[in-house]
Order: sequence, then C-alpha cells, then structure tokens
Amino acid sequence: MKVIRRLLIALGVILAVIAFGWVYTTAQLNLARSKGVYATAEQGMLANVEKHYSADRTVKILYAGTNSFDGSQPHVWYVIAEVRATSRADDSELGHNGCDAPGSFYLQTREGWVYVPEGAFPGFIGFWMKIFGMAGEGQSTPSTDWAPDQPAQFCR
Repeated sequence: MKVIRRLLIALGVILAVIAFGWVYTTAQLNLARSKGVYATAEQGMLANVEKHYSADRTVKILYAGTNSFDGSQPHVWYVIAEVRATSRADDSELGHNGCDAPGSFYLQTREGWVYVPEGAFPGFIGFWMKIFGMAGEGQSTPSTDWAPDQPAQFCR
C-alpha cells in the first residue's frame, strides 16, 4: 500500500511540473508575441534598440547566435549590439564614450523570433518549447559570429 501511495505522489508531482512548464511557457510566449514577432533575432534587437535610443543612433550587431555552448537549444539565441547615440529614449545618458552594449535573448517560435527578458528565464522556456513542440527549427551556427578582432570589452 505504501509503495502505491508513493508512486501516486511521484506521478502527481511529475504531472504538476509538466503542467506548470506548459502554462508558464505558453503565457510567456504569448506575452512575447504581443510585443513583436521578427524574421530574425537581429531584427528583434534592432527593433528594441529603436525603441530605447535616440534617432541619431548607430548600431552594430556584435554577436547573434545560440546561447547554449553545445548548440542543444538552437532556438534560444543571445544577441549583443553596440549602440552609439546622444541619449537613450528616456533622455538618460549612455555608458562609456556615449555607447551601450545591450544583450538580449530571442527565442524562435514557429511564427518567428520573439524577445524574452532574462528575468523570464529564457533557457527554461526554451527547454519546454522543445518538449511541447513550440520551438522553431533554430540554427546552431551564429548568424553574426564573434569576430576574432573584436575587443573583449565593449564600447572601445
């Protein structure tokens, strides 16, 4: 009797974890889609930069590629840009040399790439996207690879 009870408890916990993963992933992806779906992760970064920096900005994408070292989640990308402008959209000053280097996560859904903030746990969402068939096909090689001549520190 104790064995059956423990098995039922374990099964209940497993089902609860799966249900939570589905609900959380679905909710976060719906929120992300409502803020924009992009053809590429780079286009997503450019759209975010457009919203947060003054019109006189110049943008250079420094890296756009998978966030996983082994390419196991080709639908979870991290994009780093270098932005030079006179100010941010809220009129606050940029960092060193009038430059910022924002980095953001983008996840590929079947509809396209969406921005997911780091605090929403994009790796966790990406895991469940793959489990539930919500992920796009992804790409394990970067579209903008870190150049060998690129300085290790941003905004130089």
